[in-house]
Parts: sequence; structure tokens; C-alpha cells
Amino acid sequence: MDTRNTMLIGVLAGALLVAVLAIGALAGLAFVRPAPAQAQNIGVPGMRQVTVTGQGEVRVTPDMAVVQLGVETSAPTTQEALAQNTAQAQAIIDQLKALGVAEKDIQTSNFSIYAAYGNEGRTITGYTVSNMVQVTIRDLAQAGALLDQVVQVGANRVYGISFGLSDPRAVQAQARDAAMADARARAEQYARGGGASLGNVLIITESLGAITPFPAMMRDEAAQRGAPVPVQPGEQTVTAQIQVTYELR
Repeated sequence: MDTRNTMLIGVLAGALLVAVLAIGALAGLAFVRPAPAQAQNIGVPGMRQVTVTGQGEVRVTPDMAVVQLGVETSAPTTQEALAQNTAQAQAIIDQLKALGVAEKDIQTSNFSIYAAYGNEGRTITGYTVSNMVQVTIRDLAQAGALLDQVVQVGANRVYGISFGLSDPRAVQAQARDAAMADARARAEQYARGGGASLGNVLIITESLGAITPFPAMMRDEAAQRGAPVPVQPGEQTVTAQIQVTYELR
């Protein structure tokens, strides 16, 4: 009798252990089972809609320019090179102001002093001083004469001219209007193709626009006649891009 009870207890204990292990395994599987992937929310859930991208572009003539100009001088000593450079740089600045360039539009962009070496690379033969200013030219009609006159008073480094808009907000607004009109035209076309009509605007997302310059042509014949430096601002393109979601009816 005792032997049978002992065996029965052992069987029951083994069955209980198997059950506990099975329950633990199922719980572990439930814990590690990945959650079902959620669909990406686009627009308003549960509503018929269409999402399109609209682009707007406006071309405009720049009304300002930025140019790097200055003077580089060399002399046997730093004192001589610096004295020469200071005199020429001040003459350039004075000339810019006399031509109507505001002081806020003249900013020092680089100043450096470095040694010049002989052919063997060990002996210092002199020193070079460079002083550059960034100049904003707000009267483009005067740009050519300005560059010509600063060269006459000592500027021997002129480079990096670029054109821009003093206030691009109005042009950017036009580009946005054009992008919105483009988006609606696209959406209406898709809606007609799907046998629907457009409803309310649900979502508008704007992408960053850009101002792209177009290369300008230089008037070589004017330079040959001894006229002021030919400066052509060309055109710039202001763009806007938006994504719009419309309700479909």
C-alpha cells in the first residue's frame, strides 16, 4: 500500500512539473512575441483622401551683391608690409564710403601676416600682409564703377562676387502661392480620375525652399572700351515645395 501511494505521488508530482513548465513556456512566448506592425499614419485615419506634392517657382532679378575685396602687400619687414597695407586698406574703405556704401555693409573678413621664403625654403625673404573686407553692394547699377574705383585706390584682391535679394519674403510668398496652386491642380486631376471631388484641406507640410542663382553673362566689349567693370546680376530662382492632403468626396 505504501509503495503504491509513493508511486502515485511521484506520478502526480511529475505531471504537475510538466504542466508548470508548459505554462511557463507559453507565458515566455507571449512575452517575447513581437507586436504586430502598425500601419504608418498618412493623413486622417478613416477618411477618403488624396496626398499630393506641389512645387512653385519664381524667377527674379537680384537687387544686391556681396563681394570680397582687399589688398595684399609684401615688404622685407613686417612693419613695412603692415604700414603699406594699412594705408591701402584705409584708402579702399574711404573710397567705398565715398561711393555710398554704408559702414554696416563693410566687414573685415580676413587679416593675415605670413613670411615669404627663398627657393631653398629656409631663409625668410620678406613678409606679406593681407587684409580683406566683405562688401555688400545694394545699388547694382553702381557695382561696376565701384569695383573699378577701389582697384584704382589700391585693391589688388577681388573675388567671390555673389548676388542675392535684400528682402526675399515677398518672392517666397509668391513661390508658396504657386506651390499651393500646383498641389490643388494635381489633387483635382487625381480626384477626377478616381470619380471623386476635392473636399477640405486636411494637412499642409512645407519643405524648405531654395534660392538658386543663374550664371550671368559678362559684357566683354564694354571692358574693351574702357568702361567700368561689367557686372551682370542675371536671375535667381526662388522655389517652394509643399505636401498637401485633401479630403475626397
